[in-house]
Amino acid sequence: MEMSYPPKILHVGDFALFPKTVSASDVTLFAGVSGDMNPLYLNETYGQHSSYKMRLVPPMLIASMMGGAVNRLLRPSSCPVERRFSVRKPMQVGDTLTTRAEVREIDEEKGQVRVELTAYNAAGELVMQGESVEDVRMCRGGARERRKMICMSCNCFKAAGSSSISFN
Repeated sequence: MEMSYPPKILHVGDFALFPKTVSASDVTLFAGVSGDMNPLYLNETYGQHSSYKMRLVPPMLIASMMGGAVNRLLRPSSCPVERRFSVRKPMQVGDTLTTRAEVREIDEEKGQVRVELTAYNAAGELVMQGESVEDVRMCRGGARERRKMICMSCNCFKAAGSSSISFN
């Protein structure tokens, strides 16, 4: 996919949404990747007999989906410097989740954006909230050579090579 350069100008209050119905398959795949085999997430019967009376979506899956909203907001890419989350209500497998990322602060000197994160179930109840500080320097400069950069674990690498680029 071709990215547009220079990237859009961000303003405090800009936001993006990422809605998705979280299926049992989504939870199973996440468990396989993460290694989180909690029976509250994987076993319907276990969940029904728990104090929650339902099979739950792993909170870290919800947090990961918040990254989808961040990506839509800060396209073409950003790299998280810090993310914090608080679970407000358990979410049931099969429910629709809408995550929202909203720009709260822009630090042009550091090249960082503070983003408020929220996630709501289909009933409009707050499921999770959080905050992320995102480094946007690798994608906000508009230089043509930056088109080939990707962010991996907060270190940027040229897609075609192994050279690392420091943002310190």
